[in-house]
Amino acid sequence: MTSQQDATRRAATIYFDAWRDRDFGLLRRVLAEDVQFSGVFGDAAGVDECIAGLEGMAGSVMDTLRLTRRVVEGNDAMTWFDLVARNGAIVPTVNWSHVEEGLITSIRVVFDPRPLL
Repeated sequence: MTSQQDATRRAATIYFDAWRDRDFGLLRRVLAEDVQFSGVFGDAAGVDECIAGLEGMAGSVMDTLRLTRRVVEGNDAMTWFDLVARNGAIVPTVNWSHVEEGLITSIRVVFDPRPLL
């Protein structure tokens, strides 16, 4: 594995674990200031908007996250996980993170939101 793949895997792992554990201070440390987030429920520009969105999801929808698989190739990591919702729904989700210089610069998240509505 290359050092870039190591950095990408590290950033994706910290992102996922910190979000699951609701450690938003740690999560912030792996996000670039100008991170771009695109998801089913909206988009966010910059670290503050991104953190606010993830905190909102953790506070209102998410019970926990269960990792299924992570695939890393160069600067990109795809993390497949189950979002376990407070209403008991299990929502299969994929997160595609792009990492530059150890920081996540873009995130795309895709899932079927119907179990949450």
